[in-house]
Amino acid sequence: MAGIFGKTLTELTSAMNYHLFRQGIISSNIANADTPGFTAKEVAFEKELSREMAMSATNPKHITGSAENSPDYAVKDDPFSRIGNDSNTVDIDREMMKLSQNHLLYSASAQMIQGKLDALKEAIRGIQ
Repeated sequence: MAGIFGKTLTELTSAMNYHLFRQGIISSNIANADTPGFTAKEVAFEKELSREMAMSATNPKHITGSAENSPDYAVKDDPFSRIGNDSNTVDIDREMMKLSQNHLLYSASAQMIQGKLDALKEAIRGIQ
């Protein structure tokens, strides 16, 4: 289906996978909000950004980049977390905000994919 939509469907699927993975990390942080000594985690955005921004060679004479194209995401300690009295760094309000934001971005990607598939369905119906 990459031929019909170009790279759009692939990129939206990749974005949804990223947000799904991030959802798991945020949920883990929320689940461990009362665990003494737990350190909040965050998905490293820089690796995902460099992977998405990597240029691809469309001609054998093009110079290829060295950016990774793997679907694994780096998880690191949240640099914006604060240490509480029990050495726990989870800020529940901040995690809930990240959860809401992540859900919104995931839903937007899903709606765009649905729109592409609806357009294809309408094109097929118009041909009959």
